[in-house]
Amino acid sequence: MRKASRFRKRSTGEQAAEQAAFDDGKQVRLMIRVAFGASSALGPGKIRLMELIDEHGSITGAAKAMGMSYRRAWLLLKGLNEGFRDEVVSTKHGGNKGGGARLTPFGHTLLGRYREILDTANGAVAGDLEELEKDFIEWTRPPE
Repeated sequence: MRKASRFRKRSTGEQAAEQAAFDDGKQVRLMIRVAFGASSALGPGKIRLMELIDEHGSITGAAKAMGMSYRRAWLLLKGLNEGFRDEVVSTKHGGNKGGGARLTPFGHTLLGRYREILDTANGAVAGDLEELEKDFIEWTRPPE
């Protein structure tokens, strides 16, 4: 019997977040996923979700912007909040004035640290990525 993979398939929203990183025209880039223990990680999908919550002020708005279901977004955030001592995102239940979600001060710190890690890593391998992109473009088949 085959052992199940420990890697899950990325959601459409996570794929969209990773694709959004290619908006600057470069075809080759470094993507960072930081693992926390054996079962939790922080990567481009969750980072994009956090950024969109900060922008929209709601899980619903962020999920829609990513093409992700509210439930999937909520489960990702629940996992983030349970993975750290402090909350990453705080929520306020709806009512007459509506609910909402926002990044906590710790959430902003986490987002900033992830960006710093990504910037440092990109700086360290910038030349290698440029060379790899030249190779990629040279060996890529033209669209039919």
